[in-house]
Amino acid sequence: MYDNILRNYLTEMEISFNDNYVLKILTLLDEIYNFNLTTNIVGSKEKKDIFYRHMLDCISILNLKPEFKQDSLTDKKILDLGTGAGLPGLLFSILLNNSQVVLLEKQQKKANFLLSMINSLDLKNTVVLNGSAEYIAKDKNYRETFDICVGRAVTKINILLELIIPFCKINGKIFLYKSRKVFLEAEENVEKLERLGTVINRIAEVSVPFLDEFRAILILDKKTKTPDKYPRD
Repeated sequence: MYDNILRNYLTEMEISFNDNYVLKILTLLDEIYNFNLTTNIVGSKEKKDIFYRHMLDCISILNLKPEFKQDSLTDKKILDLGTGAGLPGLLFSILLNNSQVVLLEKQQKKANFLLSMINSLDLKNTVVLNGSAEYIAKDKNYRETFDICVGRAVTKINILLELIIPFCKINGKIFLYKSRKVFLEAEENVEKLERLGTVINRIAEVSVPFLDEFRAILILDKKTKTPDKYPRD
């Protein structure tokens, strides 16, 4: 069942894939489900919920064109901040295998899971950063070095903006997975976004198969350098 739904959705989004991509994604689904039985790595316990509410939800960003057109992301550096179970980062590693993917995760147990997935799925384009975003964002090796930064279900948006924007390079983009609250959140944070060096590009509604809930991506453009005081401790 999951195999056909996944294939149909990727085809609908005009994503190039092969049997190996599908196998890796479904293997990841199984591993997240099994790991989640003993360790809370995603909020959903049922495999079908993990598939629809998390994996397909993550993949929905590939509806965005031209930003997430596969060939336009070749050699781009992508950060998934607060990746948790590797969602969406590990899915990017599989479907955007010509990109460089960095998974930032604070919790050691989750970071260990990510490392095991990278190894078992043979994802040579992916690395894990285990640590605090507040600290790592001050490191010149990572600060303002990413073409694309992504955040999904990390923390409140006013905190998330301070954490994620410093990682994005000038002329890069930030993508935040959001619910219907996105419109109010965007309106309330316009001044803060400007202080951090970004502007709102647009709010893009996305459709997730078999999920009757509003989903949108808040897209931000990084315009100027983020002041050194951000993120605040």
